[in-house]
Amino acid sequence: MSRNREKTVPMRTLLAGATLVAILSVAGCVSQGPARQQSAMDQALQDHIQLGFGYLGEGNREAARFHLRKALEIDKNSPGAHNGMALLYQMQLENELAEKHYRKAIALDKGFSSARNNFGVFLFQQQRFEEAYEQFAAAAADTGYNLRAQAYLSQGIVARRLDRPDEAVQAWRKAVALDPNLAGAYLELARFYFDNGDYPRSREMLQKYDRLGKPQPQSLWLAVRLEHRFGNRDAMASKGLALEKLFPYSKENLEYQKWLKNDRSK
Repeated sequence: MSRNREKTVPMRTLLAGATLVAILSVAGCVSQGPARQQSAMDQALQDHIQLGFGYLGEGNREAARFHLRKALEIDKNSPGAHNGMALLYQMQLENELAEKHYRKAIALDKGFSSARNNFGVFLFQQQRFEEAYEQFAAAAADTGYNLRAQAYLSQGIVARRLDRPDEAVQAWRKAVALDPNLAGAYLELARFYFDNGDYPRSREMLQKYDRLGKPQPQSLWLAVRLEHRFGNRDAMASKGLALEKLFPYSKENLEYQKWLKNDRSK
């Protein structure tokens, strides 16, 4: 019998929140047993996994646990159910159990890119950057993965943390090539080009981000510094005011206030 590969949309990229949404794609299953019984069991398995992820997205952990356990009772080797249990334990900071279920899901289905992406987020949160990079790279290499661009975005962020700027920018370029509407990748590219002194290209990338994404402390602080570089004091003040009003307690605003004080004292 060929194993169904339960597909779930993973936690979003490292720049976004951890909203959990379940989208299951059920493949056919060939069995030597009664077709009707096998089909009913497959459907029950998928239903429990889908309900489990739905409840995770709503924050109802007990209901999620109930359905994911039911799925494992039907098939203890279900990659999708193990992926769901891993996410549940991750939310509860049960890190050893989360890792156990991630590894089980991937061992059962090495091509399960959603589980690899989720495991990458988990490892990043544990500051295990080399391991996280490997998981994101594997997910990004899967040409059939529907969130491949986001995996490249995350891979680039981890590469930057590992002080591999060339790999980081290559991953972000790949991300926007796959998904021109992926706002976060443009912001990362804008920051990269600014740090390397390419201010026109940095501004170009930031403008693309602004058309696609919402204001963030990082984007506004970068905008302030870019407008300063170009001598546009009105735009600089406007972006600075937005940073103060929208994100008064962000570290970027603290940096801005310190920078502004030094600038005024000159």
